[in-house]
Amino acid sequence: MRDKTTGRGWAHVLPLLRPFWKQLCAAVLAMVLGALVSVCQPWPLKIVIDRVLSHKPSRLPFLDAWLDSAQFSGTAILFGACAATLLIAIVTGLLTYYFTRAMGNVAQHFVFAIRRDLFAHMQRLSLRFHDRQRTGDLITRLTTDTQAIQEMIAEGIITFGTNACVLMGMLVVMFWLSWKFALVSLSVAPLLFLTLYRYKRRIKSASRQASASTGQLASLAQETLASIRIVQGLAQEEQQSERFHARSASQHQAYLDIVRYQARMVPVVDIFAAAGLTLVMWYGATRVLAGELTTGDLVLFFVYITNLYKPMKGLARSSVRFSKASAGAERIAEVMSKRSDVTDREGAQAVSGLKGDIEFRGVSFEYEAGLPVLSHIDLAMKRGETVAIVGATGAGKSTLVGLIPRFYDPSDGAVRIDGEDIRNYTLQSLREQISLVLQDQLLFSGTVRENIAFGRPGASDEEVAAAAVTANADEFIQRLPDGYETLVAERGTTLSGGQKQRIAIARAILRDAPILILDEPTNGLDAVAEQTVMDALERAAAGRTTLIIAHRLTTVRLADRIVVLDRGRIVEEGTHRELWARGGRYARLYRLQMSTDTENAFNSALLAIPVEATDSNTEV
Repeated sequence: MRDKTTGRGWAHVLPLLRPFWKQLCAAVLAMVLGALVSVCQPWPLKIVIDRVLSHKPSRLPFLDAWLDSAQFSGTAILFGACAATLLIAIVTGLLTYYFTRAMGNVAQHFVFAIRRDLFAHMQRLSLRFHDRQRTGDLITRLTTDTQAIQEMIAEGIITFGTNACVLMGMLVVMFWLSWKFALVSLSVAPLLFLTLYRYKRRIKSASRQASASTGQLASLAQETLASIRIVQGLAQEEQQSERFHARSASQHQAYLDIVRYQARMVPVVDIFAAAGLTLVMWYGATRVLAGELTTGDLVLFFVYITNLYKPMKGLARSSVRFSKASAGAERIAEVMSKRSDVTDREGAQAVSGLKGDIEFRGVSFEYEAGLPVLSHIDLAMKRGETVAIVGATGAGKSTLVGLIPRFYDPSDGAVRIDGEDIRNYTLQSLREQISLVLQDQLLFSGTVRENIAFGRPGASDEEVAAAAVTANADEFIQRLPDGYETLVAERGTTLSGGQKQRIAIARAILRDAPILILDEPTNGLDAVAEQTVMDALERAAAGRTTLIIAHRLTTVRLADRIVVLDRGRIVEEGTHRELWARGGRYARLYRLQMSTDTENAFNSALLAIPVEATDSNTEV
């Protein structure tokens, strides 16, 4: 099962290597040539031992006859061998430089393409996916897992390819010299490869566990640091530290397992290498004494066997990189294989210039099968109309409004804009016709101007300023240290709630979309900030079809009509005056909130009275 998973993992990422096939082929060719040249490194020494020191004929591929007929002196052969040694080193160095640089470039471009496609795919996945996924784990897949693949290509393939080519070249030469000697020398190799395979599987399993643990650890760190005010405010640093320690321990143990398996492989390879050398010394010495081999042949075999186990060690080390990269590829493929619940319908058309007539026709929705959130919603809104959606927490208000930009698709029924099912519009063009102002405005790191222009990046400075003026934001922006070029901290923490909301409203105004969605935009604001934001919202809603999710019923004063939801159904509909007169659910909600607001206002006023005045009243 895991092998199939690994195959699917690489199947998702390897096609991205196609644009680089020429560079890859050239690098592989250079790698093979470099390996063949490096195989020739001990041959000059063999020639010197046999022809200069021992004065015996020496077997030499392609050059035997030439050396025998040329009658070179020993000194000439020695100088030639020295020159050949230097030439081999220079050629090997140049080829190594080329394929190392080429593979490094390919690795960087490849990982760049993976991250680009993975990030784009994550953004296209529906909210249903993101609601269930940990953000930190997704970030780990974008960073740590892609980095493992980059290291595998830039270093692992070079190590594996070079060592494999050198190994094959040495085996060919050894069998050409003496197949019996070669078989004796390699008699321990099967046991070595069996051991390496066994540890490779263990390392891969540990690498997979380490990657998963890293994702969980990153998720916890991201959640904690993003909510640091709550953590510190409730004095829960110790609890979060314990949770972090528990998850860190799992990652720690997985990496310790990898280290342990790697450490075990090294002495095993060394022991097998020593056994191979022992056989070479014993068998080689007896063959030289018997006259079957020359001293140079024995030295050549000895050098090859010594170097033979070096590539095997390199292969063992590269197997660790391959294991980590395979685990990373599996985790990347897991996300890439996900398909969004919300996609463009076949034949969907791009749309622009919508008028803003919205209709919910028999709409039902459920996140989980058998647990309806919305049931048989029928609701129509005319262009330019402002409709407030009210109801208790969990009534389905945000879900209902979220169907318009197709954050989700209805389980049954249809949402229509300008008489057309919105699934007949392309997703991108539909959302370009909608502006959003949410209750928790998370601004992006960047300047104030960039945040306002986020929904319309090509807007001019004059258009940005005009939108800010309409949103009652220009005045406070001008007081900032660098005005519109002032940098906003992550999540906008350096701005007040009212300031963030007004920047969000300016963003919506600048987008100039025919449909505006407001998700309780005054939540958490004091009376002064709320009034300022309400004035800005009134300007923003002018001429647009506007839906307001209202938890604070003071917001409904902008609405032409109010829709009351209860347990996913519309139970009341009308103007504030009509619903108040009926004395139904809306009237009860309004009375309850007004009494709470009155009490809060009274307490605020009482706290504002000077201490002296309070004491004097007490004495009276």
